[in-house]
Amino acid sequence: MAKVPFVHSNFERIQNDFYPTIDSRCVYGFLEHFKPNGLCVDVCAPEGSGIVDTLKECGHNAAGLPDAFAEIVTAQWIVTNPPYKRGLVDEIINRQIKRVECGDVFGLAVLLRSNFDFAKGRQAMFEHSLYFGQIKLRFRPWWSESREAQPIHNYVWQIWKIGGGAPIVMYSNGEKPQWPLQP
Repeated sequence: MAKVPFVHSNFERIQNDFYPTIDSRCVYGFLEHFKPNGLCVDVCAPEGSGIVDTLKECGHNAAGLPDAFAEIVTAQWIVTNPPYKRGLVDEIINRQIKRVECGDVFGLAVLLRSNFDFAKGRQAMFEHSLYFGQIKLRFRPWWSESREAQPIHNYVWQIWKIGGGAPIVMYSNGEKPQWPLQP
């Protein structure tokens, strides 16, 4: 019997499930709760990203990196939306958690579908002592310029950071931060 996806989409899938974050509200949701005062990097952005662009627009130092598995990454935060290619996404996240664990970065924010943490195989990620919690986005992000149909998936920022503690849940409407931003 052929596997049928849980939700059918009328859009053709993009190679390696790479959907750049073009909806600035996603980054605004992160910035509502965290005010980075150092470099933020998107480790899944060989040619830049909407995450990097929005962080810069909001006055933060941000850069895209070409390789999520690079030997050395030095930044205050890794803020990324990894390509959702089964298996690869877990490897990318686990590598970035190690960076926080080793003190190379202070925090990791990963934009994922809201049910990503339900998988039994990801239990260690979300029981890690550095897991801080999630920011639930109270909107469904747009992933293409096409506005023919409403988005159908819910997303959250999953957060790991120095001084994790008991996981907490935060919410965001994705409203643009007030100017000027204070780190």
